[in-house]
Amino acid sequence: MPMSLDEFRASLLRADVRESLGIRLADDEAQRVHDDATASRNWYEYWLATQPAPPAAAAPAPAAHTAPAAYAAPGDAVGHRVPIPSYPGDAQPTAPLYAAAPPPAYDPAAAPPPYGFVGAQEPQPYPYGIPAADAVAAGPRRRNAGLWVALSVIGALILIAIVVVVAAFATARHWTKIDVPEQPETFHTEEYETGRYDVTMDTVNPCWVDQDWTDCTNLMVATYNGACVDVQLTADAAALCDEYSAAIEEMKAQDGDGYTVASLGSFGNLHRAAETATREVSNNDGRPAVTHEAVCYLGFIGECR
Repeated sequence: MPMSLDEFRASLLRADVRESLGIRLADDEAQRVHDDATASRNWYEYWLATQPAPPAAAAPAPAAHTAPAAYAAPGDAVGHRVPIPSYPGDAQPTAPLYAAAPPPAYDPAAAPPPYGFVGAQEPQPYPYGIPAADAVAAGPRRRNAGLWVALSVIGALILIAIVVVVAAFATARHWTKIDVPEQPETFHTEEYETGRYDVTMDTVNPCWVDQDWTDCTNLMVATYNGACVDVQLTADAAALCDEYSAAIEEMKAQDGDGYTVASLGSFGNLHRAAETATREVSNNDGRPAVTHEAVCYLGFIGECR
């Protein structure tokens, strides 16, 4: 007598028992079948259908029908007994009324039987919900082969891209690109005071005839002080002032009581003016060139010239 459904479910949790029953399930698959009542029943019916049918017991020979040796037929006027022949089939087993048709051979290309049906038709290759071990093993292998081909192609493309990038950086050419040209500085001429002074002398003598000698000397000292003292003189101005100072000293040496100017000399009045010069002054308009470092990769990528 085959095992019950509960015994079958319990046997799913043991790998050795599953192997002996011909159930090819991994441990996790067997656990899911055990936990799902519908899947357990499907597998149980699948397993029952795959078991060989027990040998049929020999049918006992049917008992021979024994009819009376003779039967008095009604209407026999003389009372003769008419023998009744035996039934032809009383001497051998009676054939059944309908002979059972053998189950049709299983056709894998045919549609599987309805869910849960187990009968004359062969059972499904595997119950609903859990694929057979062959299908589980074959499907992923085909998918994995395609995945490995795709990964190999992608890896080759990535390797080529890396080689191109490394070659581009290794052969890159750096150069200085001028964005805005340099603007040279310009200048203008301006006049300025040097800080020294020029001294000139006119032809008008500060004294006059019959003037007191001392008064004439003091006038010459005054014009000297106004032009030559407390300033930085140019070389020509310094020479003129020294000559004028010597004349004053000579007049002081000739002074005497009651002396007057008899005639005018060649000395006139002194005049002072700031020395000026010219110089070149920048217009502050010079600008350096605007540049940046350019890079050219592979001769045509980036900033190439």
